[in-house]
Amino acid sequence: MTQEDYPREPEAVSEGATQALSHPDQEAAIRNAVLLWAEQNTRPEALDRKQKLRDKVSAVTSFFDFSGKHPGEVTPEDISRWRREMETRGLKPPTVYARVSRISSFYRWLMSDSQLSAFIRSNPAAQARPRYPRPYQSESTKALTDDEMNALLAAVRRLAEAGSVVGKRDYALLLFYFLTGLRRSEVISLRGKDLEFKEGTLVVKYRRKGGKFTAREVADPSAHEALSEYLKAAGRGNVLGTERPLWTRHDRAGKGGRRSPPAPSSRI
Repeated sequence: MTQEDYPREPEAVSEGATQALSHPDQEAAIRNAVLLWAEQNTRPEALDRKQKLRDKVSAVTSFFDFSGKHPGEVTPEDISRWRREMETRGLKPPTVYARVSRISSFYRWLMSDSQLSAFIRSNPAAQARPRYPRPYQSESTKALTDDEMNALLAAVRRLAEAGSVVGKRDYALLLFYFLTGLRRSEVISLRGKDLEFKEGTLVVKYRRKGGKFTAREVADPSAHEALSEYLKAAGRGNVLGTERPLWTRHDRAGKGGRRSPPAPSSRI
């Protein structure tokens, strides 16, 4: 399979897993099945749906290219060998975990087919999948516990409710960190044009690691409310939809200044 094959989607999703794997050419059969699985397991309304389809198809087909086996012949040892090969290439634990999870999802889909389940009775990826990687931590960088997170939010919220513009900004920033899961640099680099509201949901568009642009939905209304309160208090309500930075420094008079500095090194 070539990389150019990955973006193409199946023309229809009416056939089942059995039909998809019935093609006389094994490579074509696997590709058909993977495309069908990805199509049926990616929400039509999902943001960046085409990119998600490509990522899913690429992960699963890369395994079968590596193993050279039919899905019914794959063993947990094959998955483990693939894991080691990815680790040897320097792929990070979260990436390895995500790719093996795609294989596991594909097998669950195959086993849901009444005919194929008679031949594929176990999920080799489920048996060989690594543990979910712990968030990166070191002596200087540690994730907050739930209690610490709630205490921090409560302390900053009190400042915001007292009328502090800086407090309102920091409270909105914290909510963006916690609710979006974006990196510090991704949140602090947001500009007014990067936010959009669709059917009551905040959509944050950002440049992820590697330079690609993507978007993330934030269903919790508290992030939008806190941001609106901050921009209103700072007299910056006209920032949305523009190239201007979302966050700025503020002097003692509450006036906007340069872009806000990055958050402290502790992961939040």
